[in-house]
Amino acid sequence: MKALGTGHSRGVYWLGIEVFRAGGPPMLRFHDGAAARFASMGATGSVLTITHSRELAIAHVLLLTDSR
Repeated sequence: MKALGTGHSRGVYWLGIEVFRAGGPPMLRFHDGAAARFASMGATGSVLTITHSRELAIAHVLLLTDSR
C-alpha cells in the first residue's frame, strides 16, 4: 500500500494485494483497486523481500516501470 502511494484508501485494501511463491522468491499479485493503481502508475513489475524474527516482520517492495 505504501509503494502504491495510497495507504489503506482509494480502493487499495488488504485483499487487493497477494503474496505468493511459485518455487522461487516471494512475488506480488495485485487485484481490484490495487491492480488499477499499479497500472495507473505505469508499473510493469514488482520486487518483494520479506524477513522476520520472533517479534518483528519487515517487507520491502519496489515497483518497476519500463524505463524506455
